Amino acid sequence: MGGIAAIAILGMILGCGQNTSDDEAPEVEEEETGIALGVGVQDNTDVDGFRFVIQECDQGAVAVDEIHSLEQLLLPGALGEVENRLFDEGSEHLFADHFEVLSAGCYDVDVQPVTASGDPSQQCEPASAEEVFVVNGKTTEILLVSQCHSPQMGSVDSIAALNNPPVIESVDYSPSKFTYECEDVEICVTAYDPDSDPMEFVFEQTAGDKLRFPLEFTEPTVKGDRATACMQAVPVFNDDYEFTVSVYDQVWDGDEPVRIEDYVGLKSRAELSFPMYTNWDFELECYDPETGDFHPFKGTREIERVQPCEPIWPHQFFCSDFHWNETDRTCPEGEFKPETVYPLCQDHEGQYEVR
Repeated sequence: MGGIAAIAILGMILGCGQNTSDDEAPEVEEEETGIALGVGVQDNTDVDGFRFVIQECDQGAVAVDEIHSLEQLLLPGALGEVENRLFDEGSEHLFADHFEVLSAGCYDVDVQPVTASGDPSQQCEPASAEEVFVVNGKTTEILLVSQCHSPQMGSVDSIAALNNPPVIESVDYSPSKFTYECEDVEICVTAYDPDSDPMEFVFEQTAGDKLRFPLEFTEPTVKGDRATACMQAVPVFNDDYEFTVSVYDQVWDGDEPVRIEDYVGLKSRAELSFPMYTNWDFELECYDPETGDFHPFKGTREIERVQPCEPIWPHQFFCSDFHWNETDRTCPEGEFKPETVYPLCQDHEGQYEVR
């Protein structure tokens, strides 16, 4: 039988009745082939009993091959006679017992722990003792220890941490929230995270007409505990545009940052929608007779257009049925009348000059 051999010969117990031989019994030297003191605990294994195989030495005839269930007792079980002979008096070991009357001689004893179905245990090892001598008129008692494997154990160390979502602190427009067609507008969002987590900024257009180019973004810049990310938008037509920014806080998953809300399964972000109002792209400058210069009409500003955009001049705008539906008033007979549109461009002599 395989496994760890463990034997302790506990002694010779005189048999009941009269000795059947006048010959002196041979002296038997007690042997120990090794002993394992580690033991299992009750109901901790798949063992339901033991298979006992007793065979004459040197692979002789098999005298015993039987399975015995575990006893409804524990060893040493307060039996003073066996306490501390191997197991401590406070120990509690499940065991099985097989008593067999045999012819005097030499035997090998193997025990195999088995399950309720009689199959070898997967958790406890067999044990064996070799050259156990049966002496005429006496009982040789041995104790074999079947060593069981320790249960697979680990530990859990649970740490609970609070997490707060980011906070958007400001939105800044350059040059302005009020823009013109073909004008490049940069919008920067600044946020901070109460827990100083790294942040991810995501911009998207949520309303308004199409843009001349896809939204462009800059990587966030970090200054202290604040991070700022920017987007650039170039509107094509006059309209009320709307954009949304989402700021996510992040944790590390291996070598890459991931959104905390994906990690915990709950929303953790700051969101804000913000507008951009776009006017017609026409160039309007009024003549200043005091300086002899042209300057932007009051309420407008100089426009830096994205190439290849070209300006629409006032006469083109107000004389075009495509752009304007009051050409009879602003462009009678095809001639632009700025005084009907821009009275604030009137010079000191009542003349209008617009370009």
